[in-house]
Amino acid sequence: MVLVGMLIISLYLLIEVEYYAYSTNVNINPQDNPYIKIPKIGVNESINNQSIDYGIYFEPKSYPPGKGTTILFGHRTLHGSPFLNLDKLQPGDTIYVEWPTIGNVSYTMINSTIVDASYQMPVEQGNYLFLITCYPLGSDAQRLIIQAKFDNITPIQTTQTVPNPQAPVAFFLMGGLFVGGMILGKFYPVREDRIYIIIATIALTLLLVFAYFFPVPTSGLESMLSKLNGIFGLNG
Repeated sequence: MVLVGMLIISLYLLIEVEYYAYSTNVNINPQDNPYIKIPKIGVNESINNQSIDYGIYFEPKSYPPGKGTTILFGHRTLHGSPFLNLDKLQPGDTIYVEWPTIGNVSYTMINSTIVDASYQMPVEQGNYLFLITCYPLGSDAQRLIIQAKFDNITPIQTTQTVPNPQAPVAFFLMGGLFVGGMILGKFYPVREDRIYIIIATIALTLLLVFAYFFPVPTSGLESMLSKLNGIFGLNG
């Protein structure tokens, strides 16, 4: 009966462990605001059409992403410094611009140039993205221009899958089963049964560990447990 009880307890724990093992979806950037994402330098900023002092500024004379030449400005110092590390981009790095009604527009960086601060960027250069900021750092004497070529457009991802923040609870449950089972195995009054309890504890703990890393739906397990409880007279 002890082993049966351990099995039933471990099945209850299995349901909980798999619950905590599953990843969860969280909302990310709202779809009503355009965003620029540059994974290489950790940029994830909204785009505005009011002023560069509010962050990343969209040049209104240019075109929306994927529709022609897109020009974005951003500070390297003050006002959040969104383009602080823009000079660290290299050819081949990926840049994403999420734009409502268009989608997630992907670009690949192809080159960088430094020009005088008075330089006026033409807006008819084809399907390219240009990121412009001050150069060098702390000065506005020149401009650093990053050019990226258009790749493709995909739907905007509104949610992101992340690990369950309560995942540590699963390890607490697995550890509790293991420690409790080992203590029971050490002090169980019937000495001959102790080894079986210890073996069962190890096996059931490994089952929970496997279920955590390779979770599968446990629908129907609750009803099965209820029937087992009834068979063995464990219902209240």
